[in-house]
Amino acid sequence: MNLRALLCGAIAACIGLAVATPPDSCGEPILKPRKYAGPIPKRYFSLGIGLIGGAENEEMWDFLDRQVVSTLSGKTDTKDFGAGLALDGSYTVKVHPQFAFRGRAGLSILNSESTGEMKIADVDTSLVGFERNFDVLLFSFDLSGVYYFQDASVKNFQPYLGAGLGVYLPHSSFKEKLTNVTTGQPLPGSEQTEWDVQPGAHGMLGFLYHFNNTTAAGLEGRVQMAMSKFDLEYQEALGTRRNASFDVHYTGFILGAFAAKFF
Repeated sequence: MNLRALLCGAIAACIGLAVATPPDSCGEPILKPRKYAGPIPKRYFSLGIGLIGGAENEEMWDFLDRQVVSTLSGKTDTKDFGAGLALDGSYTVKVHPQFAFRGRAGLSILNSESTGEMKIADVDTSLVGFERNFDVLLFSFDLSGVYYFQDASVKNFQPYLGAGLGVYLPHSSFKEKLTNVTTGQPLPGSEQTEWDVQPGAHGMLGFLYHFNNTTAAGLEGRVQMAMSKFDLEYQEALGTRRNASFDVHYTGFILGAFAAKFF
């Protein structure tokens, strides 16, 4: 008898034993659903922290870099928004074990900068060093509909998805420091601060893990779509100060962790 025949025979024997075993001989499952000490409340408050990526102010930086005399362009170093800190708090009300409405307030902290040298006609030296910073505190307030794939009273792990609309309030700050490259003497710079209000939309996918009927933790990935305008008075190379308006994009992805308290 060859190896193939022996293997086929063993598989057939296992199938036969499985079919012939009476139902009453089955034991308790190894993994049991967690038993909570009472019903899970329908409301919860959560606090989260994460990182935001994807926001960009490329339009303004590209424009300002073009104002630098071409022979000096190699001395310009520009860094747009990178990964920023994102904080949020939310209040959720379940109208059904698997459906809820959520209100959320968030804050994203975005920083960018550009440094280099340029020529300006109306100063003692033709070579001026500049340091420009464009920072944004992005406040957001939104309302979402959330669908949970599992009932939390049945399983600890509760994945969900949702979407909604919101209002974004960016507090934008532009600072420019100028320095005489030869002497190191500071020159008059500028500073501008603006508020804006714009609508936006978002979608999210995440999960809750329930430790008991009142506490849980989770992870959430969030895609947001929003933008604003920024009106800038800038120093033109070889010239005077001028005004321009730019789009600042906050469309990006937020990945965060949170803790939730049910009550």
